[in-house]
Amino acid sequence: MEDFKFFPYSVIWEVTFACNMRCIHCGTGAGKMRPDELTTNEALALIDELTGLGAQEITLSGGEPLLRKDWRQLAERIKSNGVRSYIITNGYAVTPEDVDDFARLKFNDVGVSLDGTEKTHNFIRQHPKSWAQATNALKLMAENGEFLFCAVSQISNINLHELDEIRKILVDCGCRLWRIQLNTSTGRMKDYPDLVLSLDNYPVLIDEILELKRQDDVRIDVGENIGYYGCKGSALLDGSPYFGCYAGTRVAGIESDGNVKGCLSMPEEFVEGNIRDSSFTEIWNRPGAFLYNRKFTRETADGFCRECRYLPLCRGGCTTTSVSATGRRADNPYCIYRFEHARGIESEDNEMIIKLLNRFKPNPEKETRTA
Repeated sequence: MEDFKFFPYSVIWEVTFACNMRCIHCGTGAGKMRPDELTTNEALALIDELTGLGAQEITLSGGEPLLRKDWRQLAERIKSNGVRSYIITNGYAVTPEDVDDFARLKFNDVGVSLDGTEKTHNFIRQHPKSWAQATNALKLMAENGEFLFCAVSQISNINLHELDEIRKILVDCGCRLWRIQLNTSTGRMKDYPDLVLSLDNYPVLIDEILELKRQDDVRIDVGENIGYYGCKGSALLDGSPYFGCYAGTRVAGIESDGNVKGCLSMPEEFVEGNIRDSSFTEIWNRPGAFLYNRKFTRETADGFCRECRYLPLCRGGCTTTSVSATGRRADNPYCIYRFEHARGIESEDNEMIIKLLNRFKPNPEKETRTA
């Protein structure tokens, strides 16, 4: 990471902790609004500061961002500053007027959470009408046709075997883009350890996604906590290299009370500071900040990851996934290459990946001269 410029290219912002659902897989356990959430003026100033630091995209998240009364004002400021804007909603409160506003505000993408068939989705969301409202939101957006939208699914043991049924639902709703992410043992999901995707089921998920990618009716966007190298890991990204977790280097997460983390999904021990105590700029540029990524070395990794030939590229994959599964920054059991290696399956790297790996090979001559 020595030659890597650190700036908050992508910011995921929990604009409110308030939520009209109590989803069992919620990584933060959102529900009631925090008593000290950022004011409108503080939020607008933060957008200006992030833009000044080079932010290229800002995602309004939650909780449920539509429950924050000034979400339109925030979106307008993001757009007026020339930054790409995104919003993620559970769809329950989406009205035709909101959909018109999504188009007017020129969101680059609107994500709607959809986690299964009606029975499964309602169980996960703990609300009897959640599936009906989410699918209705998708249909309203399809009818509008003025902006990009997608479905977002968190995959666990609960809904793993419903992926093809979800695909059919999306087709019926007119949704043509689907982001699939791996659920982690964080937030409320800590209370449901048996529902977190088991390691035995992880290769099943990979195969299911690869099969879905062969269909041409819905485009699949694979979440950054799924896959990594090896035969199937490379296939998930169509042969493109994967460069690991960008938390604290090119990605920032901001909580509704001003806490700053490298990624919004990270647990609270990763909070680097609060913008009411120090500016975001000071927190971001502080020497010693985000060390788990900015000063990552092979010695940072543990277990299989430490000896893996792909470590210089993936750096152990998603930090949140690894920490939630093992308590360590880079000992990630949710790595398809790890499964393949254990079974003696070795992939042939493409020319691009070979070139990248060669950059990180030890140089005996250099080491001798240094000595």
